[in-house]
Amino acid sequence: MASKALLNLSLGTSSFRALRQARQIYVDKTQLIFDLASQRRKYFLARPRRFGKSLLISTFETLFKNGLEDFCGLAIEKLWKEERTYSVVKFDFSEIKPLFGITKFEKALKDRLIDNFSGLGFSYDPNSTSLFSQLSKWLGEQPANSLV
Repeated sequence: MASKALLNLSLGTSSFRALRQARQIYVDKTQLIFDLASQRRKYFLARPRRFGKSLLISTFETLFKNGLEDFCGLAIEKLWKEERTYSVVKFDFSEIKPLFGITKFEKALKDRLIDNFSGLGFSYDPNSTSLFSQLSKWLGEQPANSLV
């Protein structure tokens, strides 16, 4: 009788891609992810701590950035027809520590926005209008549906 290799239990893995590459246990929720992604609406996801929010967001990020590359054997593999991939901007508020006052918080927020969008071609000019004005203008100039 041939023995089947057991998958590893995921403990704190919040990266979908890392989880799949490490062959860790994943409860297939990709049917629900397909349903959410197919509706092209905005959602607010509020769940308790340690409830899988980061893994869910990472799953979306992997799907939009890499297509079905990491979804072999999962429900979405048969459902997802989109062949196009997208530039993804992931904004992690845990990188901004509000403990040091509003001025440092504003600077950290500004730095994160500049860092996250500069990789996609955004260039901030400190001698021009506000960061938010420049970012809004730049985003308006991007092709429709080119960023997620």
